[in-house]
Amino acid sequence: MATKLEFKGKDVDQAITNACEKLGVHREDLDIEIRSTGSSGIFGLCRKEASVLVCKKSNGKDATAEGPPSLEPEKDIAPVETKEAPPEDETAGNEEKSKPSPSPPAQKKKPADKKKVKRDKRPQEQEAALTPEILEQIKNDLSQTLILMNFPSEIAVEEENNKALVRISGDHVESLTANDGQILDSLQYLLRKIIGKKFPEKIMFTIDAGNFRETRRKELQDLALKLAEEVKVTEKTRTIPPLNPSERRIVHLVLQEDKTIRSRSVGDGLFKKILIYLPGKGRGRKRPPRRRSRNN
Repeated sequence: MATKLEFKGKDVDQAITNACEKLGVHREDLDIEIRSTGSSGIFGLCRKEASVLVCKKSNGKDATAEGPPSLEPEKDIAPVETKEAPPEDETAGNEEKSKPSPSPPAQKKKPADKKKVKRDKRPQEQEAALTPEILEQIKNDLSQTLILMNFPSEIAVEEENNKALVRISGDHVESLTANDGQILDSLQYLLRKIIGKKFPEKIMFTIDAGNFRETRRKELQDLALKLAEEVKVTEKTRTIPPLNPSERRIVHLVLQEDKTIRSRSVGDGLFKKILIYLPGKGRGRKRPPRRRSRNN
């Protein structure tokens, strides 16, 4: 039984076409099994390719056609070996010439070339000038996403210091800003990925619903100052629950003027806690391991 080979493409037709080109046969000469029809994803994300398993159909003609080609390579191999064997002097001369070849210096230059490539890529990450096309694309993609979430809303986009400020208004603002704005932050992260797929430049924008961002800023500033006063009185470390990078920055900035206390982020991943403590007492001392008592 012939072994089936797997081929992929953006759709089933493309996968079969790839198989025909690779095997050099017509579609009618293949035994085709569809494994996956693939999917286009959402806004170009999470796209899956189609997959098929194929093999050549077993016909009498195929068996006879495959016979002679297997013999022809054997006839060609003998002359090639006899031609390469006699000129021993030429091979010896080539070996002597190959000894002083400067191969090591060429290998040392490769890492330098890679570094140059990385440095050349950095300027491409500069922020792009926001054009009306980009602003309109942000508005349309956000509107479609909110409709898919069953949160149809009004959207206004404006530019400020080469950064797009996107404001959502309507009946679903309260739902979008629930749980300290976790849904709003997730929506902003998703839209940045979508826009990043459509434009190669780095595009900066912030999504706000109602007046949530400004209200949240004041809440974090008040909380940070309140906990800082508690630390000064009790000399005990206080902790703020996990925050995203922009919210952590708000806390660190409001506390940086007070030289009597310190703040630092701890944890892994995007969301981290913030410790507020007195200098020299934030990290604490490691407790010695407890000794297990032996039962006699």
